Amino acid sequence: MQKKSKVLTCALLVCSLLVPSAASAASSYMPYSDISKHWAKSSIIRGAQYGLFASGGSIERFYPNRELTRAEFVALMDRVFVVGQQHLYPLTFLSEHDEFGKGEGFDEPYLPYKDVDRLTWMYGPTLRMSVLLERLYGPGAIQEIFPGQLFSPNQPITREEAAKLLAIYTMETDQQKAWNMVNEWGWLTGRPSDKLKRGEAAVVFDRLVQFLQRDVMLPLLDYDGQKFPMVPEVQDMFPLFAPYTDQVTGDDQIYVNAAEAIRFHEDSEETFRALRKLAEGTFDNKVGVHYYLSWDPDTEIADNLEHAFKAIDAYFDDRIVLPDTLQLLVANVYDMALQTGSTDPKMYEKILERLNGYEQKIRKNTKESEALAIYQAALEVKVGHMDKALEIYRAFAPHHQEALKNLVYYLVQNEQLSEAEAFLAGLQPKKTEVEIIQLTRLLQQELAIDLEQASIVRDLSFTMGRMENLKGYKAEGEAVLRGFLVKYTEEVDRLSKARHATGIYQSPQKLVLDKWESYTDTEKNIKYERNFDSESWEPSRVDQQEFMSDYVAGMSVKDRARILGARYYKQSFGEYDIITEWIPGDKIVEAAQNVSLNHGKIKSVPVYMNKYYIDSDSDLLVKHVWRYEEVYDTQEYVAYAGEETYKTQVDVRVSIPREVVKGAAR
Repeated sequence: MQKKSKVLTCALLVCSLLVPSAASAASSYMPYSDISKHWAKSSIIRGAQYGLFASGGSIERFYPNRELTRAEFVALMDRVFVVGQQHLYPLTFLSEHDEFGKGEGFDEPYLPYKDVDRLTWMYGPTLRMSVLLERLYGPGAIQEIFPGQLFSPNQPITREEAAKLLAIYTMETDQQKAWNMVNEWGWLTGRPSDKLKRGEAAVVFDRLVQFLQRDVMLPLLDYDGQKFPMVPEVQDMFPLFAPYTDQVTGDDQIYVNAAEAIRFHEDSEETFRALRKLAEGTFDNKVGVHYYLSWDPDTEIADNLEHAFKAIDAYFDDRIVLPDTLQLLVANVYDMALQTGSTDPKMYEKILERLNGYEQKIRKNTKESEALAIYQAALEVKVGHMDKALEIYRAFAPHHQEALKNLVYYLVQNEQLSEAEAFLAGLQPKKTEVEIIQLTRLLQQELAIDLEQASIVRDLSFTMGRMENLKGYKAEGEAVLRGFLVKYTEEVDRLSKARHATGIYQSPQKLVLDKWESYTDTEKNIKYERNFDSESWEPSRVDQQEFMSDYVAGMSVKDRARILGARYYKQSFGEYDIITEWIPGDKIVEAAQNVSLNHGKIKSVPVYMNKYYIDSDSDLLVKHVWRYEEVYDTQEYVAYAGEETYKTQVDVRVSIPREVVKGAAR
């Protein structure tokens, strides 16, 4: 039996954490005694509701006109990031499941300031932001903002310093332009050297949170192949579809109880039996009854789909124009289209045909028509009618975020970059349409990056070539592969064509650490690994790929771009150029069909991302961070993540001892 499943996206869950609840958002809510007449009162209240500012108990005043310290601002940045890590995940590779700031390997991260004691409240937030900035921009990034060995945590933060931290969310590729971007978006105004006050900071973070709720960072990036076609996030999936008082009785009470049971995952067979009885009778809220009947997990999905359509029919029978309600009802149908269409693509066409039938019931160029059209266009994409989808998106993209993102994305996919540029350049949003203004700017930034792909590929290829031509270098790294945690140092000698690695590792089945050592003959493609238990050396071939990541790593940058469709994003910060690489998983799976892997056949590649930190003076690689995830036809999931730092100004000489080769030959 097919069962209908409902999944809340990560972004929606984050929004629910950041958006104030109905109770706390009441106009009478006043968390502090000194803000009732302050111009930033609304933002301060929302900040308290978001959990950014401590309130309640002994905290009675906010002091809105007091200058905000560096430590306080960093703590606010930390709170926003920890709640919404997924927004920066494509650039940090840090998910909400990582113990961020506690160290992903053997060593705890290092904070480069002498005046932030680990026993104080500010240590954790400052350390986490230091780690975040280093992951984004390279070693010592936080000291580009707050130079020296002293953080001076109690010193008032300037607007310019705040802008450099906020710039991580603007996607500006040049950190030197941070102030202009943050100022242009209205997050910060005034002079760069002015100190930031607490009330002003509340407004800054209020605007930042609202920006993040729209999930528009890197709007064209689809690193896991699941983002497009985009449809609006549903803010409330469990409405009652009619006003009810606290004193409901009879059928109204039965319906409200059923809806609440489904909302809180407390539904049972009796819940849906009661709803079916209401549907068969004269109960007037047919929209709600059929909507919730479509959630029955014990019913064939085809029957659930019929109830979803009956809910839309009931909506039009009521003849009340409620675009948000219609959007939810159509989203419900679209959700089931994705479930059925994944196994039977013909269902996309059948469902689209039924949705098209509602066009005659709606006035054109209205919010109601857009609520239907955004899902019609998505299904047109699914059935392969790209021209029709673009026509639909183009009609209301100038004022609809999802339509605009979809339009530009698919124009880029069709290699119609000039048309995408022209469309964005021709937009003339009103000053009050801040969301469209920001999205347009971000889309233009990404288009500019797309136009620079060939240049970025050349830059990265040049750096990798420089590394290949070095006589030698030393790499120090930590990695996690299939639960094994490894810390190592590897010396690479190009002249002798040999490598020597030493380190320690921890197995997921053992609490103790084990030693590890190996030599590699890169000319003969043989690795000699030391067995510390038997005190012997065991040879193995290194030209045989165990995982698909081994195969991809062996490809040149140009081939990864040409064959695998790798996409690149380049930023400049301080003394480093940072290049992030994303490779679509479906392209890797396609390439894997012709590759023999020791581990079996690849089924899917959810994530394949690299980040390269390049010294802008020498064009040499300073650091490499990666995260790969592979799923095999045996259902085995393999995750491989780690980072390496490189020392190139060293004299490296490696020779493989005779006893190693002889011992391996026995």
